[in-house]
Amino acid sequence: MSEPDRPGRWSDVGISTIVGERRLLGAVAERLLGSARDAEDVVQETYARWYAMPEDLQDEVGWPTAWLTSVASRLCFERLSGARVSPLLLAESRHPGERAPRSGPMTPRVPAYRYDRIVQAFKRACEGTDGVGELTVLLAPDVTVITDSGGRVRAPLRPITGADQVARFVVGLFGGQADVTLVEASINGGPGLVVRVGGTTAAVVMLRTCDDRIQDVWIMMNPDKLRAWRGHEDPPPDTRRTR
Repeated sequence: MSEPDRPGRWSDVGISTIVGERRLLGAVAERLLGSARDAEDVVQETYARWYAMPEDLQDEVGWPTAWLTSVASRLCFERLSGARVSPLLLAESRHPGERAPRSGPMTPRVPAYRYDRIVQAFKRACEGTDGVGELTVLLAPDVTVITDSGGRVRAPLRPITGADQVARFVVGLFGGQADVTLVEASINGGPGLVVRVGGTTAAVVMLRTCDDRIQDVWIMMNPDKLRAWRGHEDPPPDTRRTR
């Protein structure tokens, strides 16, 4: 059996892992540097170095979180020792020659009430016991999923295409995790989903449909772009002691 291509491997990385990984890197960097702002710079540069690695070298990293933590720690020590750290520029996640989305992700091609039902069915599939099977029937054969992390979290750089590949990726990212909830919400003026991990907004999902099938899935995980949805998060539990 041939080795599965790279996008399929992301089906094993859930949104809880991604959020937890970024929090871990931030905590390590802030503990070493004593500055939240400097720690954020280190986290971004750490992911930039991951993105800059050729895919074959990324494949050789058995435990990416450990690699990222090691790089973040080394960057912190370089800052503390006064060594100059050269900034890395992040390229756009879509590479030349790759197929772009056929139109904006929030361009319904079906009546609004049917589009609502498709979004609801997408949500149920992500939450269901047979999520891959349920989601596959909602997807167009040439469906594409694109993630936008802004270089702030580890995520696939290239679009993932094909109903089976996309279904496995989406369900692997959002499904079967007790602390993950999907909430229907208005995204860019149309129905979509807000994904929360432990009550904190971790992603938003936008869909484009055509002929009652989902044609494009856009998953935004860039923390900077999620601020607009974080005002509607559940308040943190009150940990004050009552007397």
